[in-house]
This record gives sequence, C-alpha cells and structure tokens, in this order.
Amino acid sequence: MPHSAEIEHTAKISSIAQNLGAEQTDIEQLLPYIEEKNVPPQQRPALLKQAYRRLQILRGNLSNTGESTASDVETTHLINQVNSAIQPGGSLSFDKASRALEIANERCVERDDAAEVKALIHGLQALLAAATQDYQSAEKHYAQAAMTSRLSIRLQWQYQIDRALVLEDFGREFGDKPALEKSISLLQDEILNLVTAEENPAEWALTQHILGTVCGVLGQRQGGTRNLENSAKAFAASLSKRDRKQEPLQWAETQNSFGNTLGMLAHRQNDVDMLGKSIEAFEHALEERTRDRALQSWAITQNNLAAVLQSLGQRNKDTRMLKRAVNVYKEVLQEWTKEKVPLDWAATLNNLGTALRIMGELRKGPRTLEQAVAAFNSALSERTRDRLPQEWAMTQNNLGAALHKLAEREANPETLEKAIAAYENALKEWTRERAPMAWTMTMANLGVARRTLAEATADGDAARKAVEELEAVSEAFREASHAQYSEFSIDELAKAKKVASALVHA
Repeated sequence: MPHSAEIEHTAKISSIAQNLGAEQTDIEQLLPYIEEKNVPPQQRPALLKQAYRRLQILRGNLSNTGESTASDVETTHLINQVNSAIQPGGSLSFDKASRALEIANERCVERDDAAEVKALIHGLQALLAAATQDYQSAEKHYAQAAMTSRLSIRLQWQYQIDRALVLEDFGREFGDKPALEKSISLLQDEILNLVTAEENPAEWALTQHILGTVCGVLGQRQGGTRNLENSAKAFAASLSKRDRKQEPLQWAETQNSFGNTLGMLAHRQNDVDMLGKSIEAFEHALEERTRDRALQSWAITQNNLAAVLQSLGQRNKDTRMLKRAVNVYKEVLQEWTKEKVPLDWAATLNNLGTALRIMGELRKGPRTLEQAVAAFNSALSERTRDRLPQEWAMTQNNLGAALHKLAEREANPETLEKAIAAYENALKEWTRERAPMAWTMTMANLGVARRTLAEATADGDAARKAVEELEAVSEAFREASHAQYSEFSIDELAKAKKVASALVHA
C-alpha cells in the first residue's frame, strides 16, 4: 500500500502535468533536474514550464530534421534514436538522447558535414541541456552552433538569439549577474551587427525586444537607472519596427514589457508623468491582448496595469484611480482562480488587499478596510509560512497594516491586538539579520501599534515593551543614516515614553 508521501507526490505531478497540458512522464523526468537546483518552491513552476517548452521545441525540431541529415544514413539513424528517446512514455530517457547526440556530433566532425547539419546537432544538444537545467552547456552549444564555419547569416542570428535567451534565463532564474551582462554584451556587440533595421526589420525588432528584456531584469536587480533607461530605449526601438498588423501579439508583448520598464523607472526617478506613460503602454497592449484572444497574456497585462494604477492613485491620493485598480485586480481574479493557479491567485489577492487598504485610508468608514483584511486573510490560505516564508511575512505585515488602520477607525483594542499579532508573525521571518530594512519598518509599525494599545487599555507592560521596540527602531534608522525615518522613530519613541511614564504614575 503506497505511503501518504507517495500519494501526495503523485498528485502533485498529475496536477502540474494537467496545468501544462503535458504527459505525466514528461513532468516526472523534468522535475528532478529542477529539484536538484534547490530553488524556492514558488520558483519551480516557472522553471518547469520553461523546461517543458524547450522539450516540446526539441521534439518539433527533431521531427523536421529528416531532409537535413538524409545524406548520411548513420547520422539520420542517430537522430531517430534521439527522437525515440525523448517521446512521452515509459521509454523517455534524456541520458539516451544525450549520448546519441554526442555520437552524432562526433560523426559530423569526422565527415566534415554541411554547416547546417553541424549547427543543427549543437542546437539540439543546447535544447536538451537547457531542458535539463544545464544552462552553461546550453550556452556553449548555441555558441558552437552560431560559430559553425560557412553558416548563413540568418542561422548565425538565430543561434545567437537562442544563446542570449539561455543566458537571460539563467541570470533571471538563478540571480547570475555575469550571465545577464554577457547576454547584453552579446546582443549589443554581436547580434545587432548581423541584422539591420532597414533590411531585417522583424529580426532587428525582436533583437531589440530581447535586449530590453535583459536590461530590464538586470536593472530591476541593481540600483540606479542606467540599465532601466537602456531597457526603455530598446523597447521603444523595437516598437518603431514591429509591425502591429502582421504581428499584433508580438507588438502587444513589447508594449507590455515597455510598460513594466517605465513603471520601474518611474519609481526610481519618482516621476509621476512616467507612471502615466506606463499606463498608456499597458492600455496599448490590451488593445491586442484581449480576453477572448489571449487570455493568459490579458491577465498578466491587467495585473501589471492594476499595479501602476495603484501606485499612481496612492501618490495622487486619487480614490477613483485606486477604485479602477481594485476593479482590474478583481477581473484578473476571475481568471487566476485558486483552483487553477493558487500562487498567482494569492499574489493578486495580496495586491488587491493593498489597493483596498490605501483606498480605505482615504475613505471614511471601515468597509473598505474590512475588505482589505479579508483579501489578506484569503491570500494567507496559500501563502503559508512553510511554503512561501517571505511572501507569508509580507502578507502578514500587510494584514497588520490594514488591521492597524481599521482599529484606529473603530477605536477597537481587539482589532489592534490582531494587528500586533500579524506584525509579530511577519517578524518571525523578517529578522534583523536576514531582512534588516523590512525588520525595522515592521518593528516600527509594531511599536506604534503597541503604544496605541497601551494607551487605550492602560497597560503599563505593553507601554514598556513599545518603548523597547521603538528604541531598537530608532537605533537601526540612525545606524542606517535614514534621516526622515529616524526623525519619525524619535517622535514615536517620545510618545511611547510619555505613555509609559503616565501609566507608572497613574
């Protein structure tokens, strides 16, 4: 009789396969390579989706190689072996496919086969390596394919593009900055020299789009604005040549990416006008990414749009814009359901809760804040501590903030106690050592909430604890040289000391 762990593992495999429209054997073979990387659970679905996509491309490429290798019976036989080895079912074996491709590659070198055949074998090896999470080997094989002697410019461009994308995937998924920088250098210094905007507008526009994407990933992870500015320039260049009539969804993809970069750049530069341009880009994307035409892409862009609407609404204290953000999030949740994509559902609920909290702070009455609390509590049904500790902490902090404001609105000590409990939960993961700034900000919220509770309930112990917490916060802000926050913490500490002193002498 199977153990419960085995049953749970089988159910997980079956669920993933169903979501991807894949055979269960494909997922069973791909998943161990991802698990070996020791990535967080929330990262695995994206890696698995990418791995399965590459496996499907590999299968498609193999089914179209007959004419390329027909001049050599032995090479054709080896390619057929590879094709058989990667088909879904009990005989699926990446090891067998890899060995057959190595032999085929050696044979091509010995025979000095046509450039297209040599490059093809390297391309197949690259796809197989990428599908099994060996990004370094994949990049090496794409480089060898592109540098094959006598290969056409068009194929050089294609293999170099694939090489840049593998580097981008590796850099994005595993935080490898050198891989991202290498991808950018490759795109700027080599790939853009293979195509021109005048003679190869589609290829040039795609290259600019990929360049914008890689610069954006690197810019998001680094301080400053240089890489984000380069990303925006590349997307704008791509849009200047992307043919909306011929490639409407590709054009919309670039608009969506452009909107993301503009949004990030706007936050770095504190530029409200640029937030408006980000909204325009998302709205353009949605002209083609309609719900009936590209459902998943529509949901992604809607989610992006809602985030920028929320940011702009908060900056301008515009409840109408915040209401629009709330409505867009709710539309997304109609597609990103708990049953279909539980983690995306929870993330969207967390964002919805934040938009509702901000709007609730600008409105009178408790109703909107109560809706924010409900959204955060729902998100926590999937954002559990054991599964997603950092996201759990974020949502606990957000829940605390909503409860904190609701308690002030209602003058309700019980709600304030719930806010304190949520802040304390967040601090279980956001420790001073692991997340110093998050710890300091949450500790500041906790100290203020506890001081307010002490004042409302005449609790001397709570007042003394609030003083201790705010002293730690004041010290942390002073050490970090955050003048604005330091001044705030000093003021709040003074209030807490006043409450504690009054309760002692009461």
